[in-house]
Amino acid sequence: MKSTSVFLLIALAIACSLLVGCSLPSVRMTPQPTEIATAEARTFAPSTAETPVATLSEPQPTETLAISLVSIREVMENPDAFRDHLVRMQGHGLIAATLPLCSGYTGLDRRTNFVDATGAKMVADVKWQPAPGTRMYDPDNLRTFEGYIRIFSGEIGCPGEAKVETFPYFEVVGMVE
Repeated sequence: MKSTSVFLLIALAIACSLLVGCSLPSVRMTPQPTEIATAEARTFAPSTAETPVATLSEPQPTETLAISLVSIREVMENPDAFRDHLVRMQGHGLIAATLPLCSGYTGLDRRTNFVDATGAKMVADVKWQPAPGTRMYDPDNLRTFEGYIRIFSGEIGCPGEAKVETFPYFEVVGMVE
């Protein structure tokens, strides 16, 4: 009789823990924001000298994070300084080669490139869906694109010809202007 009541008590405890666990909202893993790059004086945030001083009775404004405007040349000179940083680049947009990849291609597709304001090109990975009618590449107009500087390192190429490469690329997440 004593072992039966212990068994029932354990079964009841397990059932309660399962019911409580099932009724709790699920926890979703969300990516943590990555560091934001800062560059010389070229930022989109207002300078603090222009911001009026708030008194203690007024609510304090929240600080806006500055996002650097960088060029491909700056990134290529020191890619590790921009690794996983949110940046903005002015340019004409994205171009893609029309040549097919070989069967079984390995690595990051290097056919898509971002063209900056100087005409320099950088491998790009597009993670954003533009509005219908938006031109991906506009040679007559400069626009500001936003994204992360990532660094690819691994095998790239066709089977039997693949080689290990490391290079930075622009992961485009949107267009600001």
